[in-house]
Amino acid sequence: MSSSSVSALGTYSEGWTVAKLIQFESRGLIFDSYEGFLEVTTFDKNEKCDENKDECFTPTKQKVAFSVRPEMTEVVNFLSKSLNQEVLIQYRIHRIEPIALSTDFEVLVAQKQETVLGKDIADKFIGPKTGSKRNFSVTGRILSLEYRGTAIGTYEGIYLDEARGKVHPFSVTNEEVATFAWSALKYNLKYYLGISVAFATGVRESHYDLFEINFKSPAGALEAPPKPN
Repeated sequence: MSSSSVSALGTYSEGWTVAKLIQFESRGLIFDSYEGFLEVTTFDKNEKCDENKDECFTPTKQKVAFSVRPEMTEVVNFLSKSLNQEVLIQYRIHRIEPIALSTDFEVLVAQKQETVLGKDIADKFIGPKTGSKRNFSVTGRILSLEYRGTAIGTYEGIYLDEARGKVHPFSVTNEEVATFAWSALKYNLKYYLGISVAFATGVRESHYDLFEINFKSPAGALEAPPKPN
């Protein structure tokens, strides 16, 4: 998964998300438009829950209208065969709705998540911790991560805490961690997420900052010192 186009001009945000395809069809006499609806996991930010006890948030579902350009043959064919299935998509949300599309949410890539960790991905990636409030490890997986190219670009996502059945928003302040997180989204596997909690968010949206992804062991573990000879 590449982050090379995250700064494309004219876009508001771009990223990857796990979603269920609930509708997909062609429109127009010459099939010049492909539209549909995705069901994505989100949450109610006004839910009354105790974040310090990791009780936030209860997962909810949201329908998102999307478009695909007709020249994206591979995407169109894949989605046509994937109705009512969970898929992984790369998308772009445009600031100004393109003339060729009927929505501002454009699907660029669509594929199945893989269930076996590839040989081309490391089993862990660790970035710097940014929060002084607390740091902890979550067992689960990332459901979405996008780059928001506003005045100050930020990476924002949602992870699933599988042990508690909760979801929570998070930010990524390190670009290398964000790139690895996009790679991790390719896999429908359970892994460990290292979360660093700050007292203030600064320019990012969440005070939860992802600093580690680990496919083997809990995040934040101390490295054992080398044994003396």
